[in-house]
Amino acid sequence: MTTASASNPPTPTPPTAPLTRSEQFITAAVFLFPALALTVPDGYSIGAVALLIAAITHLVINRRTWVQHPPLPGAVKAVIAFMIIYALFWMGDAALRGEGVREFDRPSRFLLAAFCLSVFARARIRQAALWLGLAVGGIGTGGLAVWQKLIEGHSRASGFAQTIQFGNAAMLIGLMCLAGLIWAVSQPTTRRGRAFAIVILILGGIGGLTGSFLSGSRGAWLALGPALLLGGWAATQLGYTRRYLVLAPIVLTALIATVYLQPATGVAHRITSATQQLEHYIDGTDRTTSVGYRLDMWKGAWRLFESKPLTGWGERGYIERTRELGSSGYIAAGAGRFTHAHNEWFNTLAKKGVIGGGILLGLYLTPAVCFVRSRRRASAYASRSVNTPSLAIATAGLLFTFGFLATGLTQVNFNHNIGAMTFAFTMAVLVGLSTGAARQSTTNGTPRRRRRRIWAKPIDGRRYSRRARLPRIKARRDTQRPHRGDDDATQRIVTDRPEQKRAKNRPQ
Repeated sequence: MTTASASNPPTPTPPTAPLTRSEQFITAAVFLFPALALTVPDGYSIGAVALLIAAITHLVINRRTWVQHPPLPGAVKAVIAFMIIYALFWMGDAALRGEGVREFDRPSRFLLAAFCLSVFARARIRQAALWLGLAVGGIGTGGLAVWQKLIEGHSRASGFAQTIQFGNAAMLIGLMCLAGLIWAVSQPTTRRGRAFAIVILILGGIGGLTGSFLSGSRGAWLALGPALLLGGWAATQLGYTRRYLVLAPIVLTALIATVYLQPATGVAHRITSATQQLEHYIDGTDRTTSVGYRLDMWKGAWRLFESKPLTGWGERGYIERTRELGSSGYIAAGAGRFTHAHNEWFNTLAKKGVIGGGILLGLYLTPAVCFVRSRRRASAYASRSVNTPSLAIATAGLLFTFGFLATGLTQVNFNHNIGAMTFAFTMAVLVGLSTGAARQSTTNGTPRRRRRRIWAKPIDGRRYSRRARLPRIKARRDTQRPHRGDDDATQRIVTDRPEQKRAKNRPQ
């Protein structure tokens, strides 16, 4: 008995079996991470620690069967690789420049997230935990923002985090809640259960967007641009393109009108002030504004990049050279006191050069490719109930990736702990779930049958192979059908039936 168990070790748990205790622990951590991220002090750290402990526990419990799991898809390996490369390059660069262990802190988060992703991609996690956690987080974020802004009278809602980071994260939570509606409407539960899921995700989406608008973080609102495009992509996948093109402008107009026309939100004041500050910067009357400082910081960062394009200046070198640019008058003196460029790309190019910029690009693009590929893999199966969970995760992942990229145009998210941890661990959860959704589709779905390709040869001699053109061909053939016995009678050949072709070609 001992010999048999040693020669035939236990196989991994099939996808249809109930979750193990360690997988239940991971599922609970996936719920806690978005639910606590902005609603309690240091919530993003608590959720990340829970994810890390759950991943370690699952790996230890399944250490004997770990080698029997199938290899990870190439796209997932690329995401893990770029997380590791980013962390090692940033820490190695800081060590070589003598910037101290302090600069190891934020990049090290990506090493931990890469480990979690390698575990989550092989585990079975319930998607409902993510959507419920996002909904709870969105509702809590919106309620906290309303309390701080409208009841306590703060000028801008900030929750328990830095104001801009709070607004950015709240926007992304709200958008991902709306992506969860794709999952909610297709769940094979009772009508009451589907209604509950839809309502709570809508409330989470409204809460997240409300928190972002009340924070006054104008850079977070840039995420609405890619969100509209990705919403159209998801609608096309579901076959609702026309409905989306009609409803999306209406909903967007109503949203903008609501937040802009309400003075209590402060959105109108923020937009008006940004416009005035840009005008003052252009005509040179005032460069010491929020917009003016940002434009000067971008100008100075590009100047530093041009002087050292390959490897950049590093953290300390950037701070020293930026102060010199401020003292010389090339940029405003106030802009020279900031430690980063308030733009992810300018900041990376100035500090890490082209090499760092390429790594950052890979850090954004590889997850996007992974989400698209997992969606294509699942779309090879005809069951809509199998397709929609993978589409929901892919849409949420793309919204988070490009939304995070958009918010980074006016802020360096990776220079803050909340930004680095939110991106790294959220990406680990989303990529892991997308891999699991694609794997479940291939296990439970039915392969889509190839359509018969029908070739029709009407009277005019033209050949048509597209199935959509057949009704038109048949109608024209019926109106122009010659009398029986005519040599030019219309022929219809079905090419995917080889027995008919052989019978026709057989000599009489």
